[in-house]
Amino acid sequence: MTAIDSIFVKRRRGLIPEDLMQFRWLAEIAIAPDASQIAYTIRRPDAASNGYITQLYLHDLADDAARRLTAGDCQASSIAWSRDSSQLAYSYRDAAGDAICVFDLAAGSTAVFPTAGMAMSSLDFSADGRKLVGLRWTPLRHPDDRGAAPGIPQPTLKVVRRLRYKQDGIGWVHDRYCQVWTLDLNTGDFAQITRSECDYSQPKWSNHGARLAFVGMAREQNTPLGYGQIFVCDCPDGAPEPLLPAWQGTAVSPVWGADDAYIAFAGHNHAPPVNRRNFWQPHLADVAQRRAWKLGEDIDEEVGNYAVADQRVGLSNVTVKWAPGDRWIYFLLTEQGAVNLYRIDTEGQYTRLISGESVTFEYSPALGDVAAYGQANPANPGELYIWQGGKSRRLTDLNPWLRDVALSPPESYWYDGVDGVKVHAWLIKPLDFAPGKAYPHIQYVHCSMFGWDFNHEFQVYAAAGYTVAYFNQRGTTAGYGQAWTKASEGDQGGAEYDEIMLGVDELVARPYIDGARMGVTGGSCGGFMTNWVVGHTDRFAAAVTQRSIANQISFFGTSDIGPECTGGETRTDPWRDLHSSWAQSPIAYIDKVNTPLLIIHSDEDYRCALEQAEQMFAALRWRGKPVELVIFEGENHGLSRGGRPGNRIERQRRILGWFQRYLGTEAALLPPR
Repeated sequence: MTAIDSIFVKRRRGLIPEDLMQFRWLAEIAIAPDASQIAYTIRRPDAASNGYITQLYLHDLADDAARRLTAGDCQASSIAWSRDSSQLAYSYRDAAGDAICVFDLAAGSTAVFPTAGMAMSSLDFSADGRKLVGLRWTPLRHPDDRGAAPGIPQPTLKVVRRLRYKQDGIGWVHDRYCQVWTLDLNTGDFAQITRSECDYSQPKWSNHGARLAFVGMAREQNTPLGYGQIFVCDCPDGAPEPLLPAWQGTAVSPVWGADDAYIAFAGHNHAPPVNRRNFWQPHLADVAQRRAWKLGEDIDEEVGNYAVADQRVGLSNVTVKWAPGDRWIYFLLTEQGAVNLYRIDTEGQYTRLISGESVTFEYSPALGDVAAYGQANPANPGELYIWQGGKSRRLTDLNPWLRDVALSPPESYWYDGVDGVKVHAWLIKPLDFAPGKAYPHIQYVHCSMFGWDFNHEFQVYAAAGYTVAYFNQRGTTAGYGQAWTKASEGDQGGAEYDEIMLGVDELVARPYIDGARMGVTGGSCGGFMTNWVVGHTDRFAAAVTQRSIANQISFFGTSDIGPECTGGETRTDPWRDLHSSWAQSPIAYIDKVNTPLLIIHSDEDYRCALEQAEQMFAALRWRGKPVELVIFEGENHGLSRGGRPGNRIERQRRILGWFQRYLGTEAALLPPR
């Protein structure tokens, strides 16, 4: 029995959808440069507002005590320390509006700088502690735009000149661009640093404080600038210049070395159009020579957290971090269902610091072999830890109520996929599992990566009486090497579908899986696969497709990542090969769909547009097949992870209710042998 298995002791009851309101999630972490304090934020649902409250905490490592710095119905984010550990800055929002707050540890007081309707995020302190740099969504006036004229009504319109004119989770950004700004803490003055039709992100001051590095992204993915390039500039008067003029791929998360001669970053140098199937990996750039090279030549996994679960609002965390004066560069690496914390030096020598059947989702290093990090596992949504002197210590207990409910541990195993290759899989059994019975089964599918994170939804199904399985078949985003991720390019629904069904065959051969009562579900590319499955087999008695892709042809022009993602998935554009694009679209097989299908989508999903769900619903309804479309209003692609609490609970209820209708929940007695 593993350490995780021992946690899953028999308790009073299993989880239900309404338990969402009890969760507390560790979000951001920032350790002080002198490693004396750890700042972190805790996010929790709020019933009154049908939203979330995010409070800021400070943990003093000397007396091992924590205190809360914020109060009330607020949102605290973008925490950043001054280099001397005397000030802590954060973005703040409450009913009065947005502001930047700077907490002085010695005085115990907080200075507040209202941001006048333009919130500021991604904060970083200058070396002298007098300025902050950050990002603000900034309208840019075009020369052709006209203002109101006397006696002439103001027109209401949107003028689109950029390819990615809407962004999931943000909305329509047709005339707004994310620009770099600074805040002078002495005067309270804001100054705009960048002024171009480009979205900038991840600004960092140099260690000597005279220069800035940041990422520019044009969102036109058929150009080198489309997916992110690093710029540097003298501050305040220098013009931004590309750090790597000859770089063709993507470069993100710049961080300066101790002498400002080098910048570490995550990226790759594949020529455009670039897409998510090319791995970001650690690199080092010589600032003067404008050249870069990969660190850790044998690393074949991707920087970041790619374990899909319903506990993280953001999924990837593609960052590298380099504490001032330290020799080590820190990063996360996704490996076979786990997300581990690594560090590497400028010579490419690397070490894995934190590992196990777990997901490290956030981290913050300081000089002197010390790092704070957040880690989750199937029994816990995440706690704050400190790693120091080669040892880890847990600092929080955020969800003690979970010790009073029953959880079912996921069982990890491998099965034979296409051509005999091994596929990593997990199975969760019902809480009341007993030999001699056959249970209804839910198959969860995705092309991203399942892993060792906590998953509320899976535990709800187990508590309701279902077995739940999920596989990391070929095409999985990360964790099994670059070749495994690229294996399904140009073959959407091909070998990866075959591999899923081989896993289902293996499960059905087990006596406790009721092959006549199986359901299938998945979201995003898992929604694509759910649509594909029901168009290619009648083995499932019910299906639920979530935030799905149905038509690769229309997906190109309606998704905020459609142009680069379509080519990355299908290896073509619709006008170049209409037949191939259509053949890789689930809607092309709608005449073969007989499985009762529940379609769940959000009306503000700009990643997989609502029209994708509407196409599936209209075609099935026209054919008289059992189908239902549930549209969540005011939600985006991340409904299951960050949607309004009431909508997240209702989503789980709808999925569970659909499976209960068509699969039942009672186990069937097996005939005696």
